[in-house]
Amino acid sequence: MLILGTTVIGARDVDRAVRFWTEALGLAARQPVGDNGFTNLTRPDGRPVLAIQQSEHDAEPEPRLHLDLHARDSEDQAAEIERLVGLGAQRVPWDRYPEESDFVVLADTEGNRFCVIDNSRAPDECRLDLS
Repeated sequence: MLILGTTVIGARDVDRAVRFWTEALGLAARQPVGDNGFTNLTRPDGRPVLAIQQSEHDAEPEPRLHLDLHARDSEDQAAEIERLVGLGAQRVPWDRYPEESDFVVLADTEGNRFCVIDNSRAPDECRLDLS
């Protein structure tokens, strides 16, 4: 049997990426694992949910895999986008937004793309319980 563990994000500057993602998601960084630049980011209960690993490669401009971060509604989405930009994220010019899009594409401090979604407008099968 397999279970999904953590999602690993590559970074040239692991310390900077760890600072960004711990602040962005309210996670804590564990000590790096070995000397391979691999750092687990954990929830308050200690469970790892994201990891940052040393990479010598640039981020993909159109990644096949990315994170979706859900905000409660459009007001919360706008506030979170501004907070994330304040932490070092960048707005990504994205020419593929569907009409009346519920998401905004950002890049972290390493250029890794992720989306901030207005959960109240997400399709029913994708909507999360954020209460």
